[in-house]
Amino acid sequence: MNEAEDETDTDPALAVELLADLQAGLLDDETAAQVRRRIRTDPQAAATLEALQRVRRDVAQAGTDTSGLGDPPPRLPTRITDAVRSATSGGPTAAHAARPRPNSNKILAGIAGLIALIAAIGLGTAALITAPEPTSSGPPTAMHITVSTPPPVIPLSHDQVLDLLQRAPDYGPFADPSRRASCLSGLGYPASTPILGAQPVDINARPGVLLVLAGDAPADLAVYAVALNCSAADTGLLASTTLPRLPDS
Repeated sequence: MNEAEDETDTDPALAVELLADLQAGLLDDETAAQVRRRIRTDPQAAATLEALQRVRRDVAQAGTDTSGLGDPPPRLPTRITDAVRSATSGGPTAAHAARPRPNSNKILAGIAGLIALIAAIGLGTAALITAPEPTSSGPPTAMHITVSTPPPVIPLSHDQVLDLLQRAPDYGPFADPSRRASCLSGLGYPASTPILGAQPVDINARPGVLLVLAGDAPADLAVYAVALNCSAADTGLLASTTLPRLPDS
């Protein structure tokens, strides 16, 4: 068992460095599968990964912004860590009540350190422009409106997903192998991971592409619906699920 696997098994809160390695596609297949399983059942790990994705998205956007020069805003680490603290500050749910609460200060400090490193490398002298936070007292915005939209789900039935395995994948905008590899990296998979099926889909009026991969267990399939701009910096994940490889009986 390597150090990453040991950390996955023993640490009640996944280390920020481990999540960052998953996001960058640096973990071996077995460890990556273990981490993804933890993320699906651990709200704090999911929130931490989302914060890291947000940082990479901000850095990627800033890299194309030539409107000004300067250091990254000093409140960038605070903005991201506040988001994680907000997502994980609620009381434990029934499913997690018996589990000891992770050391959130350690996690937040780790996130802040990684943010500073990513920003220093990715931004250089480019200025990072951030939009002001919306306030609840203002007029309705897209953020408020989308709260009432149906929860995103995979729009294909189990049998329809299995049918994708029997025909050539329709990658849509990911027909370019480099874009496909970048998206897989963002999902935490090695760039060479085989895609078993693919098809363009719409979820809540948002266009995307359905990707079917081998699941964490041999009898399972991992199904992801990603945005058309899915990349290593931001997957734009619309929905995901795990399905058995065998049809419903």
